[in-house]
Amino acid sequence: MQHTDIEDDVWADSDDEELARYQKKLAENEWERLQEDHGNTGYKEGVVEGKEVNMQRGFDRGYLEGFVIGKAIGKLRGMVSCQIIYYRQMLKNEAAAKDLDVLFDEIDKIEVNNVYSADYFRDDATKTEDYVAPETFVQNLEDKVNSTLQHMSEKYSC
Repeated sequence: MQHTDIEDDVWADSDDEELARYQKKLAENEWERLQEDHGNTGYKEGVVEGKEVNMQRGFDRGYLEGFVIGKAIGKLRGMVSCQIIYYRQMLKNEAAAKDLDVLFDEIDKIEVNNVYSADYFRDDATKTEDYVAPETFVQNLEDKVNSTLQHMSEKYSC
């Protein structure tokens, strides 16, 4: 019997189908790998972008709050400084100026961590009992400056 191309076609179809299944499986695996890689990359980029947006918002909020608090403390510092100059240079009252120097030094030594304690950055539910909000800190300082200046005025009859 003679060997024909028809017989080869039967075997060839089987090999072609197997090769096609193999190539399809490779393509599916490659597709899944690409989807996973792009999904991971997109997730990572999203996390980074989210952090940057939140950091910027936090910075903007912190800058505004810090500016308001800093301005208020600076104003109080300036008020005390002016009174020191007034008592020292205008009235030639060194005792009164020295009394105010103590208050000025107290204000001058205020740092960020005095106004914004670690509790400020915690949730409301976890703040400690001795927590003082920045606004309250400034209000207490303002009350102290005003009462000290009032007392100095009365004491030295200005």
